[in-house]
Amino acid sequence: MKQNKASQTARFVSNGIYWVSKQPCLGVEVPLELSRYTAAMTNRLEIERSLLGAGVARRLLLLKSRLMQAVSIPGIYLHQVIRKRYIESITRATLAGAVRQLVVIGAGFDTLSLRISLDMPDLRVIEIDHPATQQIKKIALEGFDLPLGTCHLVSADLSLESLASVLARSGEYDAEVPTLFVAEGLTMYLDEAQIRDLLTCIGTQASGSEFLFTYMEETEPGQYDFQNTRPVTSLWLALRSERFTWGIKKPELSGFLAESGFSLREHRTPDDLRVAFLTEANRSATVARGENIALATR
Repeated sequence: MKQNKASQTARFVSNGIYWVSKQPCLGVEVPLELSRYTAAMTNRLEIERSLLGAGVARRLLLLKSRLMQAVSIPGIYLHQVIRKRYIESITRATLAGAVRQLVVIGAGFDTLSLRISLDMPDLRVIEIDHPATQQIKKIALEGFDLPLGTCHLVSADLSLESLASVLARSGEYDAEVPTLFVAEGLTMYLDEAQIRDLLTCIGTQASGSEFLFTYMEETEPGQYDFQNTRPVTSLWLALRSERFTWGIKKPELSGFLAESGFSLREHRTPDDLRVAFLTEANRSATVARGENIALATR
């Protein structure tokens, strides 16, 4: 990611969720609150800025999103929908127990932390993201037409600063409270050393803390792409300095986590999520494969 540029992938994901929510058949797969908040975020980021009028801007955005999916990764948007549904289900279940603090790392324009902090006002909710991306999100949240909780936004470039340093300078983070750390769509942009540093930091937090993250499966040495990725996707990511730089083979994940003192508590593939979340009518729809979700604990 370019130092002074907001993440284009973050826009791609937000627009994709919005696109799915507006499809006659697939729209049912986007839960109401996710749909409402994503629509509000998309409106603030993309539609209100247009000089063409809201109606035209909305139609153009949906057309652009459809074309982006067609030329990049078939089924990527639906994958992101069910990925978010699983992450939210695990997050809410975890926060209903002994874990009383949520830290979302690299949230982009996602609204999970905003909605969690609204629904669970007794929790500490912190969102850490790149300054350029988070600044745009802060602007989008000004005049937001839906209620927001007390999520605390902390700007940090994790390629230049450690998570431990960011947490230490955050006035809201409580190191004594069991915490769920969520990293959706982040690890593929780090290198192995940064991943190990991340695990080390999380592993030294309060007892009972957990790490929920997505990762790319390594298909060949040094290759971490979605299956059926179009060549233009790699070029698009490279031009924006957002190419995938880390992944791991699924059978090797448990051992990798164990080296940092973690055990793999849950693991889901896109096919697992298809069965768990998609309605019967959409169960045969194309879903991108290659990115899995893991929940690790110490």
